[in-house]
Amino acid sequence: MSESERPDRPSLTRWQMLAVAAIVIVGGVLRFAHLRSGVPYAVGVDEPDVMWRAVRMMKTGDFNPHFFDWPSLTIYLQCALACLTFLSGAMHGAWRTLGQVSEADFYVTGRALTAALGTATVVVTFVAARRWGIVVAFATAVLMAVMPHHVRESHYTLTDVPMTFFVTVTWWLALRALDTRNLRAFAWAGVAAGLAASAKYNGGIAMVMPAIAAVAAGGSLTTISQRLIVVAACGAGAFLVGTPYALLDLPKFLDDYARLAAIFAAPRTGEPGWSIYLKHLRGTLATPGMIAAAIGLAATAARIVIGPNRGRWMLTLACPLIYFIVMARSFQIYGRYTLPLLPFACLFAAIGVIVVASGLVRLLRPRRFWTAPIAAATLTLAVAVVPTSRSIAFDQMIARTSTMDETYAWIVSHIPPGSKIAIESRVLLLPPTYPSEHFRSVLDHSYEGYVSEGFTYLVVSTDGYQAAFAPAPPGRDAFARYRALFAQTTEDAVFVPTNGQPGPTLRIFKLTK
Repeated sequence: MSESERPDRPSLTRWQMLAVAAIVIVGGVLRFAHLRSGVPYAVGVDEPDVMWRAVRMMKTGDFNPHFFDWPSLTIYLQCALACLTFLSGAMHGAWRTLGQVSEADFYVTGRALTAALGTATVVVTFVAARRWGIVVAFATAVLMAVMPHHVRESHYTLTDVPMTFFVTVTWWLALRALDTRNLRAFAWAGVAAGLAASAKYNGGIAMVMPAIAAVAAGGSLTTISQRLIVVAACGAGAFLVGTPYALLDLPKFLDDYARLAAIFAAPRTGEPGWSIYLKHLRGTLATPGMIAAAIGLAATAARIVIGPNRGRWMLTLACPLIYFIVMARSFQIYGRYTLPLLPFACLFAAIGVIVVASGLVRLLRPRRFWTAPIAAATLTLAVAVVPTSRSIAFDQMIARTSTMDETYAWIVSHIPPGSKIAIESRVLLLPPTYPSEHFRSVLDHSYEGYVSEGFTYLVVSTDGYQAAFAPAPPGRDAFARYRALFAQTTEDAVFVPTNGQPGPTLRIFKLTK
């Protein structure tokens, strides 16, 4: 029996452990770089929704999030970390009371938690991939360490990276349960799947992995039923540990979930979701990685048919396949929704690399030093080049002064405190000294409406108005309304991105009463 077929894989050698450490360090550096970028006035979309609730819990002691668009596990983790950060800061004289702090004081440590979970995902991916041999495991870990979408999202206090971590843990524990056939191992795999769902609802799809493992492990119908019951019970229990008010505030939970489900179930028009998600995957894997992953998928499908170890291959393919189908059929399509697919995609790409490397060695029959592992390492590095360059480019980009930085500085230096400001999109957050309100589009109000509500300035962003001013505006009415609104105001400042300055174009208009 080969290493990849044994539950008791041999321990890593010292050099192998050093190699794993190097891969993890690279992944960590990419994810921890420039975590302060944009804090506190230009944080990522949806970050305030997590951090505001985490800090509110800390200040009030009310652990009901009163919000179930996401489950609560990530908010609770951020709340716990915020408490530790507050105590540490108090010990060093940073503040004396809770009234002195706001969510702005906790973004950096909150992002560090996300970056840590993102880095830990690289480790878990390596451990899970060892079932396919040490060479595949190293190739998988290398690719996961540099995946640009995962690197980018690991910089923000959102739910997708924690969910991806628990999905990957579920994968590893389901494989382990399949190896050991121990009831306790199935219980832990169920717990991990429940925590994935408690980080984000779509993480619950991970439950298919321990369920498949429970059946594939064989045994009598009674034994299989026991495993499935344990997996389901532990999954449900773990979900409620992370999101207890799904039960304690059941009406609010059901209302929010039903509203969210209705949005996802709305009919889509235009380009199909599966096509968009494949483009997102290509954006992170790049073309060589997509080709390698396609080869690996074909090899996986073949092994499910011919064996051996069909259960291992089946549970590894079923989860990302079901996840892709479900998410591609939803109304809302975002690139970060592909994150749970990446550990599996990296494994498939690594398998594809090994298949190609082995074929080249057999075909070319090179000298003895040109072995399959060396060929695989060379091809892995070749596949990793573009993702690595994109991850580095992202870290370099967020380190630069952005249009949001310049806009914030201009507002503080040119607009009197107390001025009420309307901001298009969530691109900019202002301190409490500037009463502000965010709008999906500044067209949500008329000019007279803004004046009557006491607004004195508008901050508009290409994130909001760009579509209306495109060469072929999708709605001439929106185009005309923007032009009419701008004509009634005075443009005081404009900040345009350049090759060295990221961000949207931001324009500041003064309302003349």
